[in-house]
Amino acid sequence: MKKAILTITILIASLNASLAQISFEIQGKGSYNSTWIVNKNISDQGDEQDYDLAWAYNYGAGFNLYLGRIGVGIEGLFGSHKAAYAGTIGSTIQLNYSSLVDLKTSHIPLLLKIKGKKAGYFEAGVQMNSISKATYTISGDIVYPNNPSDVMSRYSKTYLSAVMGAGANIRPFKKFPLGILIGARLQYGFDDVKGVDALGNDLNNSLIYSEKQASNVISGGMFVGLTYTLARNNER
Repeated sequence: MKKAILTITILIASLNASLAQISFEIQGKGSYNSTWIVNKNISDQGDEQDYDLAWAYNYGAGFNLYLGRIGVGIEGLFGSHKAAYAGTIGSTIQLNYSSLVDLKTSHIPLLLKIKGKKAGYFEAGVQMNSISKATYTISGDIVYPNNPSDVMSRYSKTYLSAVMGAGANIRPFKKFPLGILIGARLQYGFDDVKGVDALGNDLNNSLIYSEKQASNVISGGMFVGLTYTLARNNER
């Protein structure tokens, strides 16, 4: 009987100690990213099809639950993912062009988060993505009659990606729940999003590309935001 009482007392004490370390974070954030869609069939075209720099944004909110320094997080983000290209066609008469694919996207990252002793943290997880609209635009010496073009039918509606990042939740006043969120995050897509090449051709067209290659999204950038922290008194 005494052993049972002692065991129950230890379990209750352990539970109270764990609960005392629980904290919640509600976040509002926005990011600005360098974005790419890479495909080996585009990479193999030489000067005719080259990658160029593209920039896109995301914004949304997140919720994190921490038990001590270990936590889990979920976010809802909206924005865009772009891919830019440039190239030169012809040898005697050269035609220069630049083109852009603009995807309207939404994202739900599921993250494992690890806090540092102070403000910093590390995060990694999987992200579920959806594409609601895809537009292709070309400019320069080559102009298509239907420009910009709706190319949504060429792209996958959903894809999965891995995300990894690091940042800091800076709280200037320890007892005040609001903090400033800053950090960086990288994304790499697992799934083939299909799509079009730099000239707007369907990458799944076997008459143009005899060997199909996957199109993978890549992005990396900085984000900022505000965080509201709810915690036990000893964590404030």
